[in-house]
Amino acid sequence: IITALDRFAQPCVRFDSKDVIEWDSSPCPCGRTFRLIKGGVVGRADDITKVKGVLLAPAAIEEVVRGIDGLGNEYEVIVDKLGDVDRIKLKVEVMPGEEDRAKAIEARLKDQLRLKTNLAYRIEFYDYGKLPRYEVKARRFKDMRKKP
Repeated sequence: IITALDRFAQPCVRFDSKDVIEWDSSPCPCGRTFRLIKGGVVGRADDITKVKGVLLAPAAIEEVVRGIDGLGNEYEVIVDKLGDVDRIKLKVEVMPGEEDRAKAIEARLKDQLRLKTNLAYRIEFYDYGKLPRYEVKARRFKDMRKKP
């Protein structure tokens, strides 16, 4: 939440930016005394959604995908519904030369996702460069369920 405390001529208005940050306790090298943000914006609070009764943060999926050797940085998550059941499909790219390790990568990916998010995923592998690249804001999480 951001509050403009230096404004004397207007009422105190608070803004909820929905950005998730981590405070840095170390002093600024320039001598500034204000608190600093460690590493910039970590994620967004409004990205969290409920899937199969579990709160899911897309940042957790990104952390797992980018932490597994043999996978590219691009991925796509699609949540849809079959009847009353939510389904999650994860599309990932396999790095060139890692295609023969796809089964081992898939097993590790499923284990890490289960530990991190407590959900099961249908995983689809794509050749490196086949998933869309984004210039500005990536839209890697797609919720295709119908909203009431």
